[in-house]
Amino acid sequence: MNATLAGRHGPDGPGGPDGPGDRDADRGSLPLALLLILVGVMLSGLLVPVVLTQLTASRQVTQRVHALGAARAGLEIALGHIRAAGSGSAGVLGDLPCGPWSGAVGAAGPARYLVTIDYLPADPLGRSDTWIAANRIPCVVGGGPAGTPRYALIRALGTAHATGVVSTVPHRTLRATYPIQLAQQRTTGGAIHVQATATGPDLCLDAGSDSPPAGTAMTVRSCQEASARQSFAYNTNLTLVLVSSMSPGLPLGMCLDAGTPHAAGRAVQLHPCAATTRPQQQWSFTDQANIEGTSDGTTLDGFCFNVQNPGVSGSFIVLGSVATGSCHRPANSTETFWPEAAVGPGAAGAAANQLVNFAQFGRCLEVTDGDPTAPYLIAATCQQAPDPEAVGWRQRWATPTIAAGQVSGTGVIATDPSAGRVCLRSPGPPGPGRYVTVTACPTGQPAQNMTWTVFAGTGAHATSYQITDGFGSCLAPTDPDAPVPDLHPSGQRVSKIVVAACDGSSAQKWNAPPGFLLGVPLRDIDEPSGT
Repeated sequence: MNATLAGRHGPDGPGGPDGPGDRDADRGSLPLALLLILVGVMLSGLLVPVVLTQLTASRQVTQRVHALGAARAGLEIALGHIRAAGSGSAGVLGDLPCGPWSGAVGAAGPARYLVTIDYLPADPLGRSDTWIAANRIPCVVGGGPAGTPRYALIRALGTAHATGVVSTVPHRTLRATYPIQLAQQRTTGGAIHVQATATGPDLCLDAGSDSPPAGTAMTVRSCQEASARQSFAYNTNLTLVLVSSMSPGLPLGMCLDAGTPHAAGRAVQLHPCAATTRPQQQWSFTDQANIEGTSDGTTLDGFCFNVQNPGVSGSFIVLGSVATGSCHRPANSTETFWPEAAVGPGAAGAAANQLVNFAQFGRCLEVTDGDPTAPYLIAATCQQAPDPEAVGWRQRWATPTIAAGQVSGTGVIATDPSAGRVCLRSPGPPGPGRYVTVTACPTGQPAQNMTWTVFAGTGAHATSYQITDGFGSCLAPTDPDAPVPDLHPSGQRVSKIVVAACDGSSAQKWNAPPGFLLGVPLRDIDEPSGT
């Protein structure tokens, strides 16, 4: 065995290092090694730019992340300035920041922000830059905006570059909308339309200018979207105020006023809103779609707004009366008025046993046209009266009691027409063409489709102020802004009432307090394309 091993592996044997077998095995090794070295060098050359590109891309991603963080910081800083504009218990218009201003996110890093604020009389969601520029409320030198804004559009630019003008170096932009709460009201102001004829123009109440002097006579003119001179808010004391007229010098603004005593033919004018409510400035939207006055702050007085020359732009608004046959008539282009939901609910709400929708803040749950057999309910203009008890049954609802210490109550939701009490009925599973209706109330335990749970504030934004049926779906109006809206055919963007999967949206909230959104102040946060 040893001789065999020596012959196979010894230094002089055929398999030794100097034998012909190893020489054959080594033949071609050097060229292969050179080839491998050449390939390695070539691959290294190719990988260098790839690695450099990856490093550059990573650096750019990091810079974009830091720039976005800087923009977010700018939004938060702007929000802090806006919410600090006050005296503790109330906001001060002159303290609202106008900017622009800039700063560093932190002392140790290069990230910086630049913030601008545009104050606007209407919601900027979906508006063009041209519209924003045309409707921007200018700022007073050394003070806040010249008029009372309803929204602040905040635009924040962020960059990770330590030097250079923020808007010219690589940066990212965020913008967000802040709804400004005025006197704990959510109303943003909206137009009040006159009933149009089939061929007539769409006319709205018009103040003549954004800041009209006292004594200005009200007219009707062609409706203009988001026009400040046509934007009115309905206060809880039943006064109608021109939103743009509220200013540091006139914080309550200018109210519609027909003097005293009311008389047929008297002109409706704008006068400073009284600190102590005057009956001559109180107006109720009635179930006849009239805007009717009061002489004592307690009862309606039979005098209502009339268009002096129906269908004619520039016509004055004067008082008509029941006595002269110019009030309480079927819908017509003289005395029938339709406020947009943004005008607000006035005194409507839980105290009047009405259910006000939070997304459509001037709309209340109503039995359609006062007909209990109607195939659906609607979200209609909230009806008013100086005495809430005088509001018609079609909008007055008895809801389940929420016991002390609880956040919800379960039972039926009912109203009382002269023919007998009727209760809200769910269609069951949500779906197209399935609507909420009313039917005779049960005498015993209500069925699942007539059982409702009404929520107060739950401590969670999503579930607060919802009304759910026995199947767990939420009461809601149809969306008037849907591509193909499912609306009541009145021509006034009146939604039908349905149930939908609960999603926490404002459309599914009823009788939420006006300041409910203060906990989530910034909305519509987005990054414009190309930034």
